[in-house]
Amino acid sequence: MPHIALVGRRALKTRLLIFAIYVALTLGGITMVVPFWLMLSTSVTSNVDSHDYTLVPKYLVDDVALYQKYTESAYNEDSKLYNYANAGQDIGDFRDVKKPEQLNEQLVKDYDQWKATLPQDFTITLHGYSVTKPKISLMGAHRYQQFLAERYDHSIAALNKAYRDEREYFDLQVPNEQWYLRVYQPIRDNRFAEFMEFKRGLPSWYIAPAPVEGTYVEFMTNKYDAKPETFAQRYGDPTIKALTDLTLPARLPKNPAFAEDWSDYLHKDVPYQFVKIDRAAGPAWQAFLQHTHHTVAAYNRVHAGDAGFKPITRFAQVPLPDGAPTAVAALADWSQFIQKLPSEGGVDARYVQLDTPQIRYRSWLRDKFGDIARMNAAYGTAYTSFDRVQIPSREADWSYMMANKKLVRHDFLVRNYRDVAAYIAVHGRALWVTLILVCSTVLLTLTVNPLAAYALSRFNLPSTYKILLFCLATMAFPGEVTAIPNFLLMKHLHLLNSLWALILPGMAGGFAIFLLKGFFDSLPQELYEAAEIDGANEFQMFTKICLPMSTPVLAVIGLGAFTGAYGSFMWAFVVCPDKNWWTLMVWLQQMQSWAPQSMIFAALVLAAIPTLLVFILAQNVIMRGVIIPTEK
Repeated sequence: MPHIALVGRRALKTRLLIFAIYVALTLGGITMVVPFWLMLSTSVTSNVDSHDYTLVPKYLVDDVALYQKYTESAYNEDSKLYNYANAGQDIGDFRDVKKPEQLNEQLVKDYDQWKATLPQDFTITLHGYSVTKPKISLMGAHRYQQFLAERYDHSIAALNKAYRDEREYFDLQVPNEQWYLRVYQPIRDNRFAEFMEFKRGLPSWYIAPAPVEGTYVEFMTNKYDAKPETFAQRYGDPTIKALTDLTLPARLPKNPAFAEDWSDYLHKDVPYQFVKIDRAAGPAWQAFLQHTHHTVAAYNRVHAGDAGFKPITRFAQVPLPDGAPTAVAALADWSQFIQKLPSEGGVDARYVQLDTPQIRYRSWLRDKFGDIARMNAAYGTAYTSFDRVQIPSREADWSYMMANKKLVRHDFLVRNYRDVAAYIAVHGRALWVTLILVCSTVLLTLTVNPLAAYALSRFNLPSTYKILLFCLATMAFPGEVTAIPNFLLMKHLHLLNSLWALILPGMAGGFAIFLLKGFFDSLPQELYEAAEIDGANEFQMFTKICLPMSTPVLAVIGLGAFTGAYGSFMWAFVVCPDKNWWTLMVWLQQMQSWAPQSMIFAALVLAAIPTLLVFILAQNVIMRGVIIPTEK
């Protein structure tokens, strides 16, 4: 019957009391739901928006926020790479990325057409490698891992044999291509060749030109300062009004100050592969080789390891390479020839032509339109000359994102969960160890504790109350107090690094025995007497009478055993130094040392699902134990 009579509910004070109770319950529910909701929404974010803490991530409803996340992913979570690709830009965080002011679809279409003409080593892969968190797979890395798995028939042994590696799973990351840096010289082995094959199959929005001009702008601004006025004054060119106007010519400029800076960049920073040297510099090249190696025998000895090398008898037989060699010794000579000044035997800047993606793009536009006015009319731009044209990276990124908006949003929604699932699935035997541990702990808990409680309840042992006092005493101390004795016991029994070390300490508990003993005591003695008259033995009375009637209590104990075994990581970490016996929680705890906050939240959400499912399955039994005694 209700605690408040129907007549009493009509009073104003009673109604206010009931209203206050409902308000309190509603606020309590909100304080429980909102934190979980925030964790859920943050789990589908990334570095750029993980600290917003909104119930609905902005990128789901705002295209500009989605564009910021897209550029963060496209440029491998590296703001410096974004600044390189958009020469003259200077953002420190992807939150500062702005939507392009205007977008011309023909401009992006032509840009894609030109981009397809570039060699592989003139482009970099986007969405592939996280600079800030190298273990995180972006969209490109996920594709790359699938490509390798299919290529080697999902055999990690075949991959290791081909790559001379010792991996346990297909977790290779997309190489961090840095063709725009002089120091980047990849090893051109089988792995490199297969990555180039994978790269050729990527859609256009996964590829960007190597941003050489961005490194040039950085070199110049570091040499002087970041103010455009400095360069306008130095070069006597008032049209330089922004750093985006500071572009790289293909040949040595006529302006003396500009030529000095251009030569300085050539000798100190330009990547070797984008340098072409005129045939007229051939005699200087051969003189450089003779000055460097002194004798033909020394030259032959140094270059003997280069693929396809043929010994020479005089230095005049060594032709000037058409471009940067790939062989180690030949590339070393080439790089020294570019680095040294003419007075030191190096190349004269007058014989050098730069061949960067940006220079090629301007040449392609010049051939296509012939006149800058025609190009401006077609694209809606306002350039004064082809030499000032910038690669439309921002416009292309926006166009690609809008064309693939559904796919991009879906990837951001599942990326963290995909990475956590992949991390758990391939590390150790976390899932199997955790499953065996949880099932064994629950089974033993629901076997040992009821048996002990039944014996204490049914038989009048002289030491019953002393045993109960001992059980109560175990409840007075936290589990950390018994950790050292339990560890020493497991070590003495030689059970470390085994499932027994994980299972045995949790198979019995003082609280469970005390709770079950009290419940068994409350059962009517007439039930036992009737069972004895019918010829039932103690085991039958235990299994046929006590256990069926105590299912609510057993459900509570089983749920506690499940959460204790599933959620504990410290004990598993201590008694099992071998990673093969680490549980799920140990691996997730280790992941927190390198994973970003959003990925940690995704891991917590995934880890909470089994506990939530078990509680849902057990709640009817638990509530039956709460409601039925009240109704009686």
